[in-house]
Order: sequence, then structure tokens, then C-alpha cells
Amino acid sequence: MIIGYADGASRGNPGLASYGAVIYQDDVELVRLRAKLGVATNNFAEYSGVIAILEYLNIHFPSTPVLIRMDSKLVVEQLSGRWKIKSPDMMELAIKARGLIGSRDVNFEWIPRELNSVADALANEALDSEESLTESARLANHQPKSIRAPRQHIEPTVVYAIRHGHTSSTESGLISGSSDDPSLSELGFTEADLVASAIQTLAKRFDLDLPERIYHSTQLRATQTAARIADRIPAQLIPSDQLREIGFGEWERLSMGELEHEISSEIESWRGSMTMRPPAGESVADLEARVLGELTRAVEDNPGKSICLVAHMMPMRAIARKALKASPEVSWSMQFAPASVSIYRFFGTEFAETFTINYCAHLPLD
Repeated sequence: MIIGYADGASRGNPGLASYGAVIYQDDVELVRLRAKLGVATNNFAEYSGVIAILEYLNIHFPSTPVLIRMDSKLVVEQLSGRWKIKSPDMMELAIKARGLIGSRDVNFEWIPRELNSVADALANEALDSEESLTESARLANHQPKSIRAPRQHIEPTVVYAIRHGHTSSTESGLISGSSDDPSLSELGFTEADLVASAIQTLAKRFDLDLPERIYHSTQLRATQTAARIADRIPAQLIPSDQLREIGFGEWERLSMGELEHEISSEIESWRGSMTMRPPAGESVADLEARVLGELTRAVEDNPGKSICLVAHMMPMRAIARKALKASPEVSWSMQFAPASVSIYRFFGTEFAETFTINYCAHLPLD
């Protein structure tokens, strides 16, 4: 019989973390294992100790029965199948551990802390050592909810993407870009108040943190919407010119009907183009460059946190296209209602998971 003892440590929970483990065969010590884990929870560290034992044994003793002893009742009961696993992060670790177990005969036993002193000491030695992190330890503490998604090594940033509420231009069907700067209408202010409640509801629904910072376009309608959100959800307001609406140039405050009547061939060439600019305006490619540059900076500045971006229709499309890795057609096919909420979780800027797009259940129907 092989017996393994595992423990984990986290100074801050979450905080700087490590695991320690020792393995015996017939009372003879085989190996001591320890490693730093970066910033992690105590449960993450304890699971990591179990996984380290199983990985070692699968290489050196691939079929021998194993008893793993720990002073973590949570890990013991979850891996024994007696307790349900509610946390998605714990589920990921349990799936990994069970995959390593396979058909091997492995049992788990809870022991008092004083009987797990060697593993406990190893975990604390790892914290105090000069050793670098192990490769497996560089996995982010939070992983995508889909177990089929690639595992991530960057702490994610939750992004609540909010389009501003209605304005007089919105209600009149006028083209309103970066140089048109109307205030929110009465309906728009009502919608802005409702957005804060929607964010709180969706954060609870998806088990996400509320935003700590609100990045917003410097245009009045977005600034007003962001301020109303910050009144309900205390967060730092950060204005950004990069989140302004696309520039329609000479087409601002005209209706599409007027333009189709006056310059129909030019409008047809502009539709579906990523690079064509209205006179004195911007192309979709121009807009994406500045909006996604700001998104990248915001994500990189807020690893492991939640933020809010309050902007306009075209920035909403740019963010959605980035998150979904979608084709250019999304730049004019996807709709975002005034005061709608979309939520993404970005692991850096190369991978994102999407929770909801154009959520509008909080908005009045009339």
C-alpha cells in the first residue's frame, strides 16, 4: 500500500500559495513534493497537493493502490464523492484529479492537522523558498466555465459592456456619431438608472464581481450613463476618448433616408466595408483600432477584477467581435439596444468567454 499525505497553504486566502506532499510505501518514505502556486486560495493549494501525488505515482507506480490522507475535509469529501462540488474552480480541479486516478484504486481519508505535519511543513517551506513557480502552477486561479475550453494562464478580467441610454437623436432616427453630442433623453436617464440594477442582477446570476472601475466614452450620453451607474455601484469613473462613437463626419445628424436619396451609390459602397470612410469620418477599421486598443489596456490593467465599459453602438460591436473572434460582418449585423448589457470574461485579449449579449430584460417595453 502506498500512502500519500497532502496539504496546501495560502497566506491571505487568496494569497501567495503552495502545496506540500510526502509519499510512503510500507512506512518507507519515497519522495517529498512541494511547489509555489502564485496567488491562489487554500482549497486550490490543497487540491494541487493531491494532483502532485497522483502525477508522481502515475509515472513511478502506475497501478498500485493508494490512500491519500489530508486535514482538508472539503477535498476529502469532494473527491470521495460524498459532497457536491458547487464552485466551478473546484470542479475543474476535481475533474483533473479524477482523470489522473482513472481506474486506479484510490481512497481518501481525513486526518487531524497534527498528523499531517510533514506535508504542512513542506508547503510552508515552499512559500519561504527562492524556487520559481512550477509550469502547472501558472494556470490562472479562475478558468473558463466550459471544461472544453483551453486552460488559461492569465487571471481574467470581467468586462460589463454597456451602451448608453436613449437620446433625442436615437429617438429621431438620426445618425449620431463622435461629433454629435446630445444629452440623454428622459427615457435615457430612466434606462441609465435601470442598468445599475441589471448589472447587480447579472453579477449575482453568473457569480461575478461587480465592477471596480467604469471606463466611459467622453461623449455626454455615455458620461451621463456611467455616472448613473456609479451612483448605484460605487466605482472609479475613468473617461476615455478612445471609446467615442465612430465618426460619421458630414453625415452626422442626417437620417439614412436622406443619405440614400442624395448619395445612394456612395452609401451602397460604404455598406459592408471595413475601410471606407464617410467624408471627414472614420472607417470601421479606424474605430476598432482605437476601441480595442483601449480594451486591451483596460484588461491588462485589471487582471482578476471586474470593470465596466460604457460606450456606443459601434464600440459594442467591436468588443463583441473581439470576444467572439467573429467575422467582419458582426460590425454591422449585431444589434445593441440603448442601455443594453453585455458581459464577457477576457483572459488577456486572445481568449474570452461570453455570458450575455444585448441583455435588455431590465428595460421598459414602451
